Amino acid sequence: MNRRIFAQFAGGLIMASWLSSCGFQPIYATSAEGVSPLNQRVAIRQITGPDEVLPAVEEALHARITPSAETAPEYELYVNVREVAQRLAIQIDATVTRYNYRLNGRYTLINLESGKSVRGAANAVTSYNIVSSQYSTLYAETSARKKAARQLAEELEREILIRFSESDRGGNINDEILDVETRIDGETELLPDSESGVIIEPLTVDE
Repeated sequence: MNRRIFAQFAGGLIMASWLSSCGFQPIYATSAEGVSPLNQRVAIRQITGPDEVLPAVEEALHARITPSAETAPEYELYVNVREVAQRLAIQIDATVTRYNYRLNGRYTLINLESGKSVRGAANAVTSYNIVSSQYSTLYAETSARKKAARQLAEELEREILIRFSESDRGGNINDEILDVETRIDGETELLPDSESGVIIEPLTVDE
C-alpha cells in the first residue's frame, strides 16, 4: 500500500470516527448485534396486491424486515402494491416486442402505542422483452416482477428509515405521502396507476 492510498484510508477512518462521535449514524447502520434498524421497530402486518406479484413482494419485504424476537415492535406495517405494464416496442404488424413494467407500493405505518398512522409510497420500474417462445416470455415477465419487487422493498425500507431518522433528530413523522421512484432500466414513460391493481395496456397505440 503506497503512502497516498494509506493517507486516504486513514483520513476515511478519522472522518468516520469524528462523525460517530458527533452522533451521526447512517440510516442503514445496523446495531452492535448486526440487526437492521427496522427489525427493532417494525413488524409487517399485511401485504396486499395482485396474486401474480404478491409472493415476490412478500419474499422481498420479509427478507429486509424481520421482527426481532427480543424487541417488541413499535409499528405495524401495511403495504399495498399495484402493477402496471405498457406496450413499449411495437412492430409494423402491431406485434408487441417489449413492455415497460412498473410496481407501485403504498405503505401505512401504525404506531402501536398512539394508534397514529404514517403513510408513504415508492415505485420501481423495469422492462422485459416479448419473444416468439411463450416460455421465454413468461420467464422474462416473472424475472421482471421479481426484480421490481426486490427494488421496491429496498425503496420502501429506505423511505421508512428516512422517516425514522428525521423523527429521531427531533422532527415529526408526518402523514404526507412521499413518492419515491427507482428506474431499474433507464427512463420510461408509463400509464397512470391501475386502480384495480392489475396489469393494463393502452387502448390505442400511436403510429
